[in-house]
Amino acid sequence: MKDVFTEALDLLTTGEKAAMSTIVSSKGSLPMSKKAKMLVKPDGKIVGTVGGGCLEADVWAEAQHVMETGAPTLQKFILTEKHAGENGLNCGGNVEIFTEPLYPGKADDMLSQIAQIVAERDSAVLATLVSGGEVGDQSAKLLVRSNGSTVGSLGYAEADEAVEAEVAELGSIPESLLKVIEVEVGTETVKIFLESICPEPTLYIFGGGHVSYAIAQIADSVGFRIVVIDDRPMFANKERFPMADETLTLEMETALDHLDIDDLSYIVAVTRGHQHDKPVIEQAVKTNAAYVGMIGSRRKIALMWKELEKKGIPRERLEAVHAPIGLDIGADTPEEIAVSIMAELVRIRRSQGKPEHDGLSLRVTKAL
Repeated sequence: MKDVFTEALDLLTTGEKAAMSTIVSSKGSLPMSKKAKMLVKPDGKIVGTVGGGCLEADVWAEAQHVMETGAPTLQKFILTEKHAGENGLNCGGNVEIFTEPLYPGKADDMLSQIAQIVAERDSAVLATLVSGGEVGDQSAKLLVRSNGSTVGSLGYAEADEAVEAEVAELGSIPESLLKVIEVEVGTETVKIFLESICPEPTLYIFGGGHVSYAIAQIADSVGFRIVVIDDRPMFANKERFPMADETLTLEMETALDHLDIDDLSYIVAVTRGHQHDKPVIEQAVKTNAAYVGMIGSRRKIALMWKELEKKGIPRERLEAVHAPIGLDIGADTPEEIAVSIMAELVRIRRSQGKPEHDGLSLRVTKAL
């Protein structure tokens, strides 16, 4: 699944222009996450969203205007309940949206840098001047990578230094970073929007059965990088899993030795039986994966935990495994089970893994 930045770069490399709209601040009830972007193409088609019916039409019109004039704009929308009722909207709140033109030969370099960071699975903070200062035909930007190196400039040394200081204080760059800072530049105050550029999390699906296929379908649509692992080549291949970024044929006992597991990794064990799940979990609990989950009944899980404890795995590590996997929605079919599992993964991803697993059960005994 391409992100908005990649779509924009593809347009510019073919000589097309575009406009990108970004929610830079919000307050109150909105129809979606605060982290939202919408790319408007010359033909009027859009990629991404900044809030559906509540905002899309007005922002789309502004994007068309910005594409023609070349001047970035910062708009404030006040979506009160009264406003929503009068205009048929279904949300309320205040939101600021920055819309900027993207022209070939001007935005390409920064977009290419962003694409490179994502391809390298690195992270960075992108700073955009959204208010104050000199307004040209291209918004000023500064990209600060995780190692502290920078690309571009906001046009003011004070602004660049303030952003670099903000990033240095972060330590690691969170996927959910969204922040507006104000910096004094001479006699005026400029407003700078900070957003994180992070690689999509990787979902490692162990097992290539029907449940795995259903999980991969949903994971692809919600922005996970997908790796499917099975010890049978007929179940782990690109023909069976066209949405997967990788399909690997590996023995379960040593599979994780061949994988780069980090804190952006989600591990799901849905193999054809507990004898295959067990070595996956035994390896997975020794990693710093953001999520480890296993399908199965509570009885079988309890028995496996006893066996793994005898092999020296600390009980607290096992207690951190999401087992039975998924949210308890009464799932029965492979597709329903996949919904319950992906709902749990999205919850962990959006909360950055802070909530403890609440032990919600999924009444299935094995993957199909």
